[in-house]
Amino acid sequence: MIVLPGNCQYIGARSSQQDAFGFSDKDDLAFVAHGGVLAVVADGMGGMAHGGEASHMAVRAFLHAYMAKSADETVPAALHRALDEANQAVISLAYQADAEDVGTTLVAAVIHGDALHWVSVGDSRLYLWRDRQLTQLNADHIYANDLDRDAANGNISREDAENHPERRSLTSYLGLTRLDLIDHNPQPFPLFGGDRILLCSDGLYVALVESEIAPLFNRDAQQAAEDLVALVLAKNRPGQDNLTVAILACESDSIHKSRG
Repeated sequence: MIVLPGNCQYIGARSSQQDAFGFSDKDDLAFVAHGGVLAVVADGMGGMAHGGEASHMAVRAFLHAYMAKSADETVPAALHRALDEANQAVISLAYQADAEDVGTTLVAAVIHGDALHWVSVGDSRLYLWRDRQLTQLNADHIYANDLDRDAANGNISREDAENHPERRSLTSYLGLTRLDLIDHNPQPFPLFGGDRILLCSDGLYVALVESEIAPLFNRDAQQAAEDLVALVLAKNRPGQDNLTVAILACESDSIHKSRG
């Protein structure tokens, strides 16, 4: 499997960029053989102090930790270790800044061979684009899950659950001393040539519905990333949040060689 990355970012109507992203080196073939190709996106929490610093520090710490992976460490184990180190980096930032609340979401995905592995906390999302369909793969860690469960159990009304002012509040994020909620795939997720993996902050999926996102993936990864951001810009939404898109495009070796 050949993996080709793409990315694009936009500050939106915010005064600062609190999103961060990064990729491992896809051309380091020795590392790719056992570690695959990694993409990571973090969204610093705007309501908390030092959100931009937290997201950038988390991405740097995560990349550094994952790139230290040895050949005998599994990809899932390396992802969880990197998540722990990124979390400790954010906690250290809070301590150094003497700030009580510092936090960031994080979603990371690795394509190794013909399989996908991921880990995430918060509400930054991971999607699979396949056969012109877009599917969210990871879970949002938001209070809406608890509200919907309470509504289903009859503890509150459906209307109260849907209109609760804290519905989008995060229930897990980097910066917590205990990360009780971590999303990951317990088994390798099989990939095929033509698949696209999208990592994004909520500035994308709040502005666009899936039916608007999906048609833009029938092109190369970089063009798709730029077109997604351009579509958000075209909406001219007041209060548009920071927006980050990172894409990993999968192509079979035979197709890639024929194009070359």
